[in-house]
Amino acid sequence: MRVSRGFFFVALTMLFIISAEVRASDEAFIQGAKKEGALVIYTSMTVDQAQKLNDTFKAKYPFIQPSMFRAVGERLLTKIMAEAQAGKYDFDVVQSAETQAYFLKRKNLLAKYVSPEVKNIQKPFFDPDGYWAAVYMMPNVIGYNTRLVKRNEVPKSDEELLHPKWKGKIGMDHSKPEWFSWKVKRMGDEKGLAYMKKLGAQEFKLYSGLTILTSLLAAGEFPLVLNTYLHNVEDAKRKSATVDWVAQDPVFTKFQPIGVGSKAAHPNAARLYIDFMLGEEAQKIIASFGRVPTRRGIPTTAQGIDKLTYVIDDIGSGEDFNRYNELFRNIFGAPKS
Repeated sequence: MRVSRGFFFVALTMLFIISAEVRASDEAFIQGAKKEGALVIYTSMTVDQAQKLNDTFKAKYPFIQPSMFRAVGERLLTKIMAEAQAGKYDFDVVQSAETQAYFLKRKNLLAKYVSPEVKNIQKPFFDPDGYWAAVYMMPNVIGYNTRLVKRNEVPKSDEELLHPKWKGKIGMDHSKPEWFSWKVKRMGDEKGLAYMKKLGAQEFKLYSGLTILTSLLAAGEFPLVLNTYLHNVEDAKRKSATVDWVAQDPVFTKFQPIGVGSKAAHPNAARLYIDFMLGEEAQKIIASFGRVPTRRGIPTTAQGIDKLTYVIDDIGSGEDFNRYNELFRNIFGAPKS
């Protein structure tokens, strides 16, 4: 996504002004959170990692009792929308992929809150309107089984992915069309769709869920996974799985925004939690998981990712998302959602 420097300068200036006002009222947030005493977090982060962050938050603010509901992407969004239709607004904070954040903002289910920590977040990983900021990036990489494929054999280009030897031997998540949108736009619709049709003929092994795909990769079900998240592979590596990753440059990157619910029952606790998640302590914990923090100056344990150029694709609008999602599913034979 290309955004002018002037746009972000103006947006960032506005955010700094608002942040200064927020900092002046920190004590009011703390006093309000003490009265609330609770916090409901909806997240798509893995349970063990989210729990470690929540435990650290609770140690910092022992007067707040956090509770958590965890579901991935569309399932989390479906729960929120079903609750909203029933007049229920149970979540105080929601953390999920950028597609869900764009949607929730459009539906007026997020409240504007600019954390004083936003000044430390890399652009473009915060909303210029102040409704969300991202806690980490999710670079899309090619995962491979190191027992089945040597590193120098892993496809490094779009054309190499079309080689007949990979037919029927690549896994892919059929629920994530964002990389498809970015690639087609980058190539141009005519050339991009022609390429995707060739790629679709490679007979991908389709599953929903990158954690599942990474487990199958480690088990040797297929030698490659296209467009898995770097942190999935890094987590498997830490657990001694025979997997590794390579990335094209530039690397397409999704990210995980966090925002306050527009009807949060515990709004002060929610704001403290967002400050915490964007702060240095939590960002270092996130980096320890092999994830890529959005806060400047926090290194990740993933080797080599700092040398890559990150690019994102905003397909937050309903028509744009639906169009590319339909094309993606038709070309790759993915089941209808």
